Amino acid sequence: MDNRVSISDALLAGTADKITVCGIIEDVSTTHEDTITLLVNDGSTISPIRAMLREAQVKDASVLSRGCTVQLHGTLQPPKQSTLCQGKSRVLVVNDYAILGPADSATFPLAQHGASTEFLDRNPHLRIRTPRYALLARFRSAALSALSTFFDSHPDGPFYQVQLPMLTWTDCEGGAEVFAAPTQCSKREGMEMEDAYFGSRRYLNVSAVFHAEAFVQGLDRVWTLAPCWRAERTDGSRHLAEFWMLEVAMNYITTLEPLYGLMEETIHGIVTRLENSPSGQEMLSQSGSDELRHRWNKLLTSRWPRITFAEATKLLEPIRAANGTTSTPQSTAPRDISGEEEKYLCAHFDSPIFLTHFPSRIRLFQAAQSVGHIGDIPPSTEIDPEQTTEAFDLLLPGIGEICSGGLREHRLDVLIDTMRKKYFLRGQSKGHVEDQNGPADAEPYPYLHPGEEIGSLKWFTDLRRWGTSPHGGFGIGFERLLQYLTGADTVKEVVSFPRYWGVCGC
Repeated sequence: MDNRVSISDALLAGTADKITVCGIIEDVSTTHEDTITLLVNDGSTISPIRAMLREAQVKDASVLSRGCTVQLHGTLQPPKQSTLCQGKSRVLVVNDYAILGPADSATFPLAQHGASTEFLDRNPHLRIRTPRYALLARFRSAALSALSTFFDSHPDGPFYQVQLPMLTWTDCEGGAEVFAAPTQCSKREGMEMEDAYFGSRRYLNVSAVFHAEAFVQGLDRVWTLAPCWRAERTDGSRHLAEFWMLEVAMNYITTLEPLYGLMEETIHGIVTRLENSPSGQEMLSQSGSDELRHRWNKLLTSRWPRITFAEATKLLEPIRAANGTTSTPQSTAPRDISGEEEKYLCAHFDSPIFLTHFPSRIRLFQAAQSVGHIGDIPPSTEIDPEQTTEAFDLLLPGIGEICSGGLREHRLDVLIDTMRKKYFLRGQSKGHVEDQNGPADAEPYPYLHPGEEIGSLKWFTDLRRWGTSPHGGFGIGFERLLQYLTGADTVKEVVSFPRYWGVCGC
């Protein structure tokens, strides 16, 4: 097997070449009375190689069954020269073969049940053996490579890839359903369970954004692609319990425009490289329509529209009135924009759009307040809860929000005041994970009122105490991006072993 070639290379090799390939039999048929036809693939391409051998070469034809892994040695021939396969694509005329892994056709699930979506969803360990899911896996690999190349070779200098923790003490999403990581280890004599290992409960990280902020203070520009977990009780087409998030952070920025530009460059860079990759070309050719190509072309437009939350709300007034979903006159608080409304906005502009400057009420506490965040910072004043933030979402046509980002609040006094209003200070928790058994603040903390404590977020607020500069970043749901680029019906198709509400099998 040391001299074997991939089937993708074999399909490009010259005729009359003698080659060795290995792969799984996708199909078996008899084309003539004494000829066996095999379709064999090794996952390197969507197209299997067609192999022919005489029945006289086979001791027991039944062992050449679907799902069986074989090694084939032979000569490539064009169809017109092959007496075994007239009118077909080039064929591998097999001189010798070996069974590397037998598969009983009577019990092999794909032979019995085919490749229906329902069956494959229940048996994700077998999905990779189908051409569609093998292509999705190659495409994901190519997208990862494109991502790394883009950040390594950015014209303004490289972004440093960092690896951030998966276990955390805090919930950076403020109210997201989290997975607790039990801290019990093997019980030892004299050790109470609550004192085991970390000493108190920890959680699987819902986002790397907090830890990325710590790194950007020393490395200026960083990125990471990390697994995240959210215990949302849904199995919708855009939700997973375990997923991967691209987090990017930049230092020394005071407006949103550098983030818009970097977001556009990132998507442009990925799509351009995918266009020139074998799996990208296969994906476009397999889509069966021009819709996927149209999507990619829209992503390659030079500048996407920017629209503020207030402007979007005005655009939505007619359809909200028609649907009877406008706010009541007594309500002055702006309502959030729904997923269907996001799709409407993208259709209105016929483009990806940046939805910007969200009200503070519907943004996380670390989002920078829009008023007075540039230049010399005056003493902190009372923050209007409806004040806008320097935050944005990127919306894609047909799918809606795929990315959230913005400037992070770097002023400690403003940050603590916002935490107070959003109930993130210790003892007033109202919807976020807080470890009440954690250490109390040992000394008076700046800007706290009497009786208030920072608690488990102290390390995060400490980042603002010493030399913090204006900074920002964004996070992209990697599976959502892949779903959009591949035309997959759900994010479950573009991840190897999907975990979601009620499902965590193999």
